[in-house]
Amino acid sequence: MKPQTVAGYAIYYLSRGWSVIPLRRQDKRPAIRWLEYQHRLAGEDEAKDWFHRWPEANVGIVTGGVSGLVVLDVDPKHGGDASLEAMDKEHGPLPRTIEATTGGGGRHIYLAHPGGIIHNKVGLAPGIDLRGDGGCVAAPPSLHASGRRYVWAVSHEPDSTALAPMPGWLLREVTAGGRHVGHPISHWRHLVTEGVPEGERNNTIASLAGHLLWNGVDPDVTMELLLCWNLVRCRPPLPDDEVVRTVKSITRLHMHHGEHVDPSVLQEDS
Repeated sequence: MKPQTVAGYAIYYLSRGWSVIPLRRQDKRPAIRWLEYQHRLAGEDEAKDWFHRWPEANVGIVTGGVSGLVVLDVDPKHGGDASLEAMDKEHGPLPRTIEATTGGGGRHIYLAHPGGIIHNKVGLAPGIDLRGDGGCVAAPPSLHASGRRYVWAVSHEPDSTALAPMPGWLLREVTAGGRHVGHPISHWRHLVTEGVPEGERNNTIASLAGHLLWNGVDPDVTMELLLCWNLVRCRPPLPDDEVVRTVKSITRLHMHHGEHVDPSVLQEDS
């Protein structure tokens, strides 16, 4: 029987072996400390307690080895559809697999985790990110800020569709032997010189923190740089303690996984 509530969906996902966490609806941040759920599934009683405590919470699926999942996050507003079409032409179409339509009009394409560590990749191609170990996606029936819900794509629901393996070319692309395609340097130059308005501040600070850490900048230096950047470039600036929390969150993930993490699943300025 199809679940009727967000809590019901959380229990259903757990029954499939997928790790779940509650997400705060207003900003998509985890409502709990979630590092341990990157390594173990919550118990059913734990999940019920979360959604009893926060009945308005969304449900997140933790990607990576814990759930046996990687997810391609395709954002058409930033060129994701065109990038996916280019991939199809170069490598052939992706295999039929589980897929969700996001509340923002994008796509979450679920693939089987191949084993080992698959790091998150921001900017795998324009408009396409990959959620792997240390990542998370909002899952149906979560409610997006647009007022639309995440839904399973017709004929691609988990109960009716087999989870396809990662194609070999994609696995090569996202592992050490593959070519990492991130944002061009012009993207980062634009961010640091032009700044961002309300609605983009947390996400951008998280992205900049990941970028600096990935390029070897000391975490303390990263913190001071972003505290200063926030005061000068964010319109209006965030409180210092919020910047500190965001940068520390990305630093912990970076140190744990040894890789630039995708912060967009954790930070969304309300």
